[in-house]
Amino acid sequence: MTNNNSALSLLRKEFSELGKWLKPLCRFDKIEDFVLSDYKEKTLRLKIFTKDHSYSLAAKLPEVENDGTPLKEGQERRVVSDGYLGCIVQTRKPRAGEDWNRGNDLADGSYSKETFEEIVHDIIAYELVKVVRSVKAVEDRIVKSLPVVVLGKAKKIKN
Repeated sequence: MTNNNSALSLLRKEFSELGKWLKPLCRFDKIEDFVLSDYKEKTLRLKIFTKDHSYSLAAKLPEVENDGTPLKEGQERRVVSDGYLGCIVQTRKPRAGEDWNRGNDLADGSYSKETFEEIVHDIIAYELVKVVRSVKAVEDRIVKSLPVVVLGKAKKIKN
């Protein structure tokens, strides 16, 4: 296990694409102020926090076949693994009466910008809260949908 600074250094060097994708999400582009990181067994783990949740991202770089021989001009190595990028979310505090933190799996897939964007969309969707309409607005909609009775005949009011 590496400390946060070493893992952040790896994020900038070996996982540079992930660092570029993550940077715009952090205020003032200061990843180190918003991310906890760890690296072991070829997996970089990043943890980001919101008021109510923590998000754990796991990243493994794609692997290519390497038999130790130098590449000839124009030759490419065969891709053995597309790598991995995934995320899980956990609440930061348990609900009343529970002694565990709830969580869910979010998007995962190959180490790619598309997978990262799916994860970001999942995080945003997870953080959105339902809008509570004011009672007055609901009453107004109900009243407007009711027919008006004039001299025993129902008429619809045009707005």
